[in-house]
Amino acid sequence: MYAALTALLGAALGGTLASFLGVVRDRGWAGSLRGRSRCDGCRRTLRWFELVPVASYLALGGRCRSCAASVPRVHLLREALAVALGAGAGAAIGLALDR
Repeated sequence: MYAALTALLGAALGGTLASFLGVVRDRGWAGSLRGRSRCDGCRRTLRWFELVPVASYLALGGRCRSCAASVPRVHLLREALAVALGAGAGAAIGLALDR
């Protein structure tokens, strides 16, 4: 019972952390704490639903909603890997709690 819930929570946490670490990598630590995320092409501030790890990339086809600039695939790969690792770790914790 706990395995599915903890896997879901682990996936969400993994994707969120990967997304934030990508911002830190791109902007630096101080820059990551200031301002909202923007499109690299048109500099438009991204809305919340454009920032959901993996899901927003797939829903928008890897492009900006306004200017259709391509979003680098490395963002998708980094977040997908973290989602998978987080889900696996969460499932393992959930299975341990089920015992």
